[in-house]
Amino acid sequence: MSKVDPEYLAQEWATDDEILQSMAEGGDLAHVVREINVQFVGELANLNKLKNDAKKLGFHSAIVEQDEDDEDGGWQIELQIDADTKQETIRELTRKCLEIELDYDIDHDGWGCFACNENGPISDENPA
Repeated sequence: MSKVDPEYLAQEWATDDEILQSMAEGGDLAHVVREINVQFVGELANLNKLKNDAKKLGFHSAIVEQDEDDEDGGWQIELQIDADTKQETIRELTRKCLEIELDYDIDHDGWGCFACNENGPISDENPA
């Protein structure tokens, strides 16, 4: 895997920390494992290469599709991994994503997941 610029990594980690803090304030329990979605955008051929390598990179599914929000008809991939949202876990996930960005010549477009407690995703039926 390619080496990520330390300043870029630090910026991404700062953003992650803000997201994790907001999730915790909303009742998220970081130790709970849940599905985390990771998105990338780029050329279709590069995204398909990543799709083919997704399992060996630790992701359990990968979906390539046209980006509905892109007026130019660009492509995106969404990868899923089951993990907790502890700071060290998310930092390693972000490092991996930035390495993928370099290795596959695509752009990392973030990660997302539901805030969870011991009973699953936090909702009206399962309050924090």
